[in-house]
Amino acid sequence: MDTSRQTQPPRRGQDPRKPGAAPRPTGGLDPDAWAQPPAPARPRPAPRPGVAGSPPFEPPISAVGPLFVRRLERIYSWRVAFNVDINTRPTSHVLGGYYRSRRLVRIYSHDTKDGRRPLSELFDTFLHEVAHHLEYTEPQSFNSKVCRRVRGRMHSRLFWQILGELKFRWAELQARS
Repeated sequence: MDTSRQTQPPRRGQDPRKPGAAPRPTGGLDPDAWAQPPAPARPRPAPRPGVAGSPPFEPPISAVGPLFVRRLERIYSWRVAFNVDINTRPTSHVLGGYYRSRRLVRIYSHDTKDGRRPLSELFDTFLHEVAHHLEYTEPQSFNSKVCRRVRGRMHSRLFWQILGELKFRWAELQARS
């Protein structure tokens, strides 16, 4: 294909019919003829913290698990270790889960319709799943000899007692800060 007969499109924002339009290169593509001068740098205003309408800071997903574990350390010292998985798979109803055999607390960080869930909702779910872990692994810490979960019921009275205690301690810590 012969490129010398092809016409080159005008530069962006210029009309080739107007006087003063940039001349078109002849005989093929000349990179120097198409180089545009750099645009003048415009200073961007720095975002101000706490401005109305700006979204709150959201830590990266990779930092959410360690952040929640650190928060939990401030309100409770657990005896049996567990793993935390922050899963980005969008869900519509399930917010998290506790896997007893693996001692795994899993939190689903994204909603199918609304995108990323708020950090406060994720932490609330984290406390909920940790309450399941504590119910199974250390019921004696909450004045119970054994886990009192009834088969077929998701939450026992002991679970609600544990979750209430964790949330109370977190709210108390927040009030002092």
